[in-house]
Amino acid sequence: MTTAASIILFKNEFIATLSDGCRIQKPELRELANALIHAGVHLNDVQFEWNGSSGQRMITAGQQVAFRAEMRRLERHQVKGLAVAA
Repeated sequence: MTTAASIILFKNEFIATLSDGCRIQKPELRELANALIHAGVHLNDVQFEWNGSSGQRMITAGQQVAFRAEMRRLERHQVKGLAVAA
């Protein structure tokens, strides 16, 4: 079963709520990407949310692109690491 993540930006903290109910909170997108990879979340299972509630900020297109690039990099690195260990 894959684990999905929904990401919001709330008062300068990126918060990912996972489909299994866990929450991961990080101040930087790169840290969040790393934590999500370690939690077993794949790039295709990530979505960004914004509903305009008090304190919630919109994640910009640039931030989304940077996050996706970091997730791709980490996924490639993880696959290479597994291939070397085999």
